[in-house]
Amino acid sequence: MKIKLLKSIFILLILVTSCSTEKTDVNQENKTKDEIIKTSSNSEAFIEVNFLEGSIARYLVREQLANLDFPIDAIGETNQISGSILINTDGEVITNKSNIVVNVASLKSDSGRRDKYISRKSLESNTYPEALINIKKINNLPWPIPKNDSAEIEIIGDMTAHGVTQQITWKTKINFFEDNVEGLAKTNFKFEKFDMDIPRVAIVLSVDDNIRLELDFKAEIKYLE
Repeated sequence: MKIKLLKSIFILLILVTSCSTEKTDVNQENKTKDEIIKTSSNSEAFIEVNFLEGSIARYLVREQLANLDFPIDAIGETNQISGSILINTDGEVITNKSNIVVNVASLKSDSGRRDKYISRKSLESNTYPEALINIKKINNLPWPIPKNDSAEIEIIGDMTAHGVTQQITWKTKINFFEDNVEGLAKTNFKFEKFDMDIPRVAIVLSVDDNIRLELDFKAEIKYLE
């Protein structure tokens, strides 16, 4: 009698354990499915920020000319800048779809001689006509995007210029106006960061080893719901 009772209890324990295991497996499977769905949803584009006509990319380099008693900033600009930044529902950048392209071959300053030197010697724009900025992350971005407000953010991305790719951080001030945004992004680095030589010509006594870049941009905010 005792043996039969023990067998019954043992069988009951096996059944309970089996049911519990199956329930755990189902819960784990459901949890995994939920995580997959959440991840998939978070990777979908929610906002597209498109650069508009009127955006300008520029460089600034401090130089001392032989015919001047004080240093000046050499400034080159181009309005040939395009691209877009896609952001998901969590306010995170979708990296593989967020790129800015600048036509560096079209950079112009107040000196044709400088432009030729920069194009041929520094940027070698015949070989590398464009600079590509692949946006990786935006820090301190207000979320949800406000209709009318201003903010200071950091745009972090990989910039490819002169055949070299380096991570660059842009300190950026932005202003929101309904479904538009305007901003000024700034960064700086030494010539060697992108394998460029400091310009050396007869009429220039010295050039600071510090390139300052600015993106003075206007963009449209498009919701993709």
